[in-house]
Amino acid sequence: MKNIILLCFLILGLQACQNEADYKSVRKEVLDAHDNVMMDGEIAIKNKMRLDTISANMDSLSDAKLIADTIAEKQTIDKLKLKLNKADDMMNDWMHKFNAELDGKSNAEAVSYFKAEKVKVNTLDSLYKEAIGESAAYLSKFKK
Repeated sequence: MKNIILLCFLILGLQACQNEADYKSVRKEVLDAHDNVMMDGEIAIKNKMRLDTISANMDSLSDAKLIADTIAEKQTIDKLKLKLNKADDMMNDWMHKFNAELDGKSNAEAVSYFKAEKVKVNTLDSLYKEAIGESAAYLSKFKK
């Protein structure tokens, strides 16, 4: 009877070890999240270009009565561009520091690293979404 109980615990112990996440699957999750954030980066670039265009044409927009206070609008545009640039800069910084190949690390160490990187990518995604949302809301005033 003791041997059967011991065998059951041994089997359960082996199954618990097999439930550990494989670092390759966690790495894939990070890379997939990165790909989604890169799409946000493209939207951010488009929004920055539109903000630059509005800023460059501030006088004509004022003449057309689309803008009442050019100084306030310029400050708003600068603030929005700063947020978009910050998200871009942080993304570039993350990409330069990210290491997809962790030679010499155990599976557990690699899983831990990639889980921490996934948190960072999700933070970047939030920054992009906020900056894109604010800039898109501002830009919607100028849609024809």
